[in-house]
Amino acid sequence: MRLPRFSSWPVALKLSLAFLVAALLPMELTAAYNLHQSLESVRRAAHLNLKLFAGTTAARLDQLVTDTGRTVAQISTDMEVESFLSNPDPDATARASVQRTLQNVVGSNPDISSVFLLDKAGTCLASTNPQNVGQSYAFRSYHREALLQGSHISELLTGSTTREPGIFFSRAVHDGAGVLLGVVVLKLRGKSLADKVGALHKDEHGQGIEGHGFLVDEYGVIIDHTNTDLRFRSLTTLSPEVLKLPVFDRRFSSMGIETIQSLGRDDLGRAMIRAPEQGNTRYTDAQGEGYIVGFAPMKTRPWTVGFEQPESLFSLPLVSLIRSALLSVLLVSLGVSALALRLVRSLVRPLLDLTRAARAVQRGDFAPARVPVRSEDELGVLANSFNTMVAGLAERERERDIFGRVVSPEVREKLLGGELRLGGETRHVAVLFSDIRGFSSLSERMDPQGVVALLNEYLTEMAEAVRPYQGYINNFIGDAIVVIFGAPLVQRDIERRAVRAALAMQARLAVLNARRTARGDFPIETGIGICAGEVVAGQIGSPERLLYTVIGDTVNVAARLEALTKDYPEHSILVNHAVAGAVGEEPGLRIESLGPVRLKGRAEPVEVSALHAEDSGAGSTERLAG
Repeated sequence: MRLPRFSSWPVALKLSLAFLVAALLPMELTAAYNLHQSLESVRRAAHLNLKLFAGTTAARLDQLVTDTGRTVAQISTDMEVESFLSNPDPDATARASVQRTLQNVVGSNPDISSVFLLDKAGTCLASTNPQNVGQSYAFRSYHREALLQGSHISELLTGSTTREPGIFFSRAVHDGAGVLLGVVVLKLRGKSLADKVGALHKDEHGQGIEGHGFLVDEYGVIIDHTNTDLRFRSLTTLSPEVLKLPVFDRRFSSMGIETIQSLGRDDLGRAMIRAPEQGNTRYTDAQGEGYIVGFAPMKTRPWTVGFEQPESLFSLPLVSLIRSALLSVLLVSLGVSALALRLVRSLVRPLLDLTRAARAVQRGDFAPARVPVRSEDELGVLANSFNTMVAGLAERERERDIFGRVVSPEVREKLLGGELRLGGETRHVAVLFSDIRGFSSLSERMDPQGVVALLNEYLTEMAEAVRPYQGYINNFIGDAIVVIFGAPLVQRDIERRAVRAALAMQARLAVLNARRTARGDFPIETGIGICAGEVVAGQIGSPERLLYTVIGDTVNVAARLEALTKDYPEHSILVNHAVAGAVGEEPGLRIESLGPVRLKGRAEPVEVSALHAEDSGAGSTERLAG
């Protein structure tokens, strides 16, 4: 009987024979050699891992110090901070404003304990911790060094007010002429250092691992250790000269530590204190157990991060390897056969899934056209790539709708057609600014969810009012709306469109206020400013991040006109001369000239007019807008 050719054999048979030959024959020959090399390999890997652990944590601590230094630098150049320190007797508004600035810094960064401002004499003028205000910190090194050198980073100190350890960052504040105004001080929580060092005590899944992370300062004192009993003890015996340094008295006496006890680990201290680069070392503790240590120096501070594990830990993987090798010899025959069958199934099943999904895509049905990713091999990559492709096809079907919601349908069509690129062009447009009057005081009476609900309801109504006149909603700025007429699409009668849109917004606002009043909510009042003129319209930003907008004096005047409505509460719509002239013959519209008005930020006055519907009431406004 003639045997079939090898190429026609079933895949399961081919793979089974290949696995049996490849697995059984070499196993016995290589088992002894592999076991012999395992312990040395594990030891080398452990050395490397310890060094990498320490290096990663040192980099994180450096980044924390660098980021905190940048934060202090930003605060020192803040205009409100400069203005506050330059005024010997600031009013309540200025004090509240600078207090909010400091609170925002603390609230946005959990690593920061407090921020406070000192005058040149060292007296605290403002702080996120009210207990600091009025206290004198002239004796602190962070105040003196900032005055002398411009900036300073302290050692780990305990605050005289909060009694909590931390690192103090300070920086001198100067005005525009270079005159010294005072010092800004930021306290970085000592717990933030401890958390990052403590992360060495966890594996990638957040589980505890055997070993300890620690941080040593330039004198060999352990600043932080995952074994809290070893904190503030030195690796080596400190000399009397070192113990007499002022930094030791201020750092440790304030913590209630009278004596820095030595651990007697001189070899470890010589290797780690002011270490020039990453490395490994070992030491033996008082009980005679050996430890290996990976360490790495920080770049921003003269500190060194270390991570240690007992050497006995390395023999545990060897025992596991021996047990696994013996067990694998007994089970490999059955395992290879089962593996072959499973492998065949894992090969055929994805192919069937791909065939089914491809047919669904062919029909244009993207919902069921998803392939289960059953592995991470080439077939898994293929399945994942197919899913990505299908998702991309489905996304393109939804793209126009979603994209239009984000950038407006007008900009969407030009972007997809490649018509908008980085740069701009001169356009004659009408810019409409609308804002809720007294929104800040309104929002103070409401919780955040209520503010969001109010804005969503209001902005929805305003967007619907603008839509019939093809205005391009350029931006929502909090409670403010910026609408452009004449860009990106060229339009006729842009002034008329803008005015009608403004009247429609008032009509919808009246209906909205009636609805709000009926349910017991307070009504909303708005101001609208419209200005027509030349702008530069186009894509602003970078090739990776573009924003279609308009720039020019016309935009600024529209914003100022809206702000001016607060000075004319009887006039809710103010326009410039170009708009008033363009709609002067519009029936049902009354134009009242307010004459030349000097707007904020402009040298020349602007002819301002107020617009009203001739009849009173929301009904006439609706008829005129329509």
